[in-house]
Amino acid sequence: MRVTELKLYQFKNHKANSWQFCDKINAFAGLNGVGKTNILDALYYLSNTKSYFNHSDQQLVLFGEGEASVYAKIHKDQEFEILGSFGEGRKKTFKKNGKAYSRLVDHIGFVQAVFITPYDISLVFEGSEERRKFIDFTISQLDKEYLHDLIEYRKVIEQRNAFLKSLDGRLMDTLLLESFDRTLVPIGNRIYENRKSFLGDFLPIFQEIHDALAQSTVPVSLVYESSLNESSFKELLQNHTQKDVYAQRTTQGLHKDDLIFEINNMPLKKFGSQGQIKTFVVALKLAQYQYLRRKSGDLPILLLDDIFEKIDASRSQRLMEMVCSPEYGQIFISDTHGQRIKEHFDPFDVAFKLFELTENPHH
Repeated sequence: MRVTELKLYQFKNHKANSWQFCDKINAFAGLNGVGKTNILDALYYLSNTKSYFNHSDQQLVLFGEGEASVYAKIHKDQEFEILGSFGEGRKKTFKKNGKAYSRLVDHIGFVQAVFITPYDISLVFEGSEERRKFIDFTISQLDKEYLHDLIEYRKVIEQRNAFLKSLDGRLMDTLLLESFDRTLVPIGNRIYENRKSFLGDFLPIFQEIHDALAQSTVPVSLVYESSLNESSFKELLQNHTQKDVYAQRTTQGLHKDDLIFEINNMPLKKFGSQGQIKTFVVALKLAQYQYLRRKSGDLPILLLDDIFEKIDASRSQRLMEMVCSPEYGQIFISDTHGQRIKEHFDPFDVAFKLFELTENPHH
């Protein structure tokens, strides 16, 4: 799969811009603030119907304007045109070859993209939600049923929590609670089994990439932490009814799962050096790419934002060696120095196109 053309209209700081891409390395260079990362985010938006950085679509519309759109031509066994448009007071729409999706989730997985940014360090230092998102995002790209289970699970948890809140700490008729639980248990079990199975397949890929990138055999691991490891979901909910009533929320379940990152059998967050943490996170994202590639049989697009700021020169060079191999497809990369990107890719015989962005991207 590859993107041959991208057009942005009033997206972030791009008034109206378009680019035509080559099959392998597409590099954006320019000073900070010219909109390099925004171009990568637009490609991510086309993949996942939302921005990597902004929760609200309104934040993606050029300041002072009412609407925005992102358009691309995608080559994937044939040519497709994808158009995402959104704005104030209007429903977000996504179209494939001119035909609108009835539900945005139906588009997920069609254009697979993996984004590596300086902000990914939050995977290590933020709460468990970030790490659950990483697992859920990866599986959802390949498995529509899983994505539907996640949406349904969240919906039922919200309803259950609203009911618990309405009790106001009084233990009343638990029949309604039991009916929520009857719906939750099978969905929760499927999510749990899927996450377990994903990590079983993902871990060896991650370890192999980490060893190659770090050029060391320091043991690294990902430990799946879930209350379902110890007890059935049904028992968990039953045994915590009283606690849930007092807390006015569902205290046990898949929405509490976590992924523990380990290096040398110790928590990475506490015992990893800055270099080790950066390498771990980049390896995690490259493993995500390879997992998607192996499972789908297609090459996702890889988005690398300010990558040279994150890792030292020797690791950067190993990373470039990796991504220039046939195991990686089309790559979009941003950096403040065009010449630096070019020098990194010069030793490899790959198609390369450099776009120098000027200070004012509005035209």
